[in-house]
Amino acid sequence: MMKKVLALDIGEKRIGIAISDLLGMMAHPLQTLAFRGIEDLSETLNRLVQEHDAGCVVVGIPYTMKGTKSKKTEEVLEIVAQLKALLPVEIKEIDERLTTRMAERDFHALNKKPSKNRKTIDQIAAVYILQTYLDKVKVNL
Repeated sequence: MMKKVLALDIGEKRIGIAISDLLGMMAHPLQTLAFRGIEDLSETLNRLVQEHDAGCVVVGIPYTMKGTKSKKTEEVLEIVAQLKALLPVEIKEIDERLTTRMAERDFHALNKKPSKNRKTIDQIAAVYILQTYLDKVKVNL
């Protein structure tokens, strides 16, 4: 039986979360969390993994446009390292360059202001991260 996949878009203040369908075909927005530290995040993720029967968590890594690491990249990689020790499922990393910009572009196309929809944008960015991962996995099957 297939398991769902969770995806995280980790920002300074918020974390957008997306979830796949059971077939691993489509990514859907799930929720946005206020980032209150690793303990709070791991508790919430453990609950979501159980609730949704998730088999892994995909985390978007914010590399620079040149593919190098920035201060933010290092911060997210540190969170990933901590989550690997705290969660009962595999944590996978994926390049997330431009996902937030893509989500903001979607809002502009709908004539909505991204600044008034930050929580939704974080979820949509997580959807882009997860859909990229799901599409990559399908190609490798």
